[in-house]
Amino acid sequence: MNVLALDFDGVLCDGRAEYFEAARRAYRQIWPAALSVPDSAARVFAAYRPLVESGWEMPVLLHAVVAGEPPTALIDRAAWLATARRLLDGAGLVRDTVGRALNQVRDEWFARDPGDWVRHNVFYPGVVPRLVQTLTDGTPIAVVTTKAERFARALLAAQDPRLGDLPTVGREPGRTIPKPESLVRLAAAHGLQPGAEGLWFVEDLLETLDAVHATPALGAARLFLADWGYNTLEQRASVGWRRHVRLLSLAAWTTPFSAWPH
Repeated sequence: MNVLALDFDGVLCDGRAEYFEAARRAYRQIWPAALSVPDSAARVFAAYRPLVESGWEMPVLLHAVVAGEPPTALIDRAAWLATARRLLDGAGLVRDTVGRALNQVRDEWFARDPGDWVRHNVFYPGVVPRLVQTLTDGTPIAVVTTKAERFARALLAAQDPRLGDLPTVGREPGRTIPKPESLVRLAAAHGLQPGAEGLWFVEDLLETLDAVHATPALGAARLFLADWGYNTLEQRASVGWRRHVRLLSLAAWTTPFSAWPH
């Protein structure tokens, strides 16, 4: 391996408690006749987190949970998107409005009480020591995420100041770079051969890994699905018939790279 690229949410950090609270605050602000959201809804919200790919979906998912949408409406990504469109239309809202509300809530929370915001994000066991050890060994690490870059950096720095300096490509206002494009740029920056042989990428969304593999410039990259992240049992099982993806466990994460699935 020449470069280790890592997703953030669902690979390094479990942010579901923060997602829930930020979504709850945004939901209360913008949803017409918002329903009561008890703390107990967090457990159900967390269980459905693998359905979500974009921030605007979180307050809508929270409404679906407290409104008692049936399991069939949330059974997979396609069903969820149809449900989300129906709920948005019923409330007279659009994605951008909901997404901006969520971003504003998160920004205000972080500005007012950054310590509390950080505490709502928990790194997975063993992740931080492994990152530090990998850096100490001299292996280049890069974080490639759809999370706002400043938030990812703040959370990493809160764990260890050295991690706050990791090369991080995230979402920023007016700039959204698809992960395959970010990885192509990363491979080029490290002088990797065509196909990005030597690039290892750990991600918890199977669709993202499929998109990376479908990118010719990344055809030789080694791709890992983090089985502890925001994915389902069915998605993890499907890795068995995907030759281009290896299933990585949290226990394997702490082992030498030579022991990772081949």
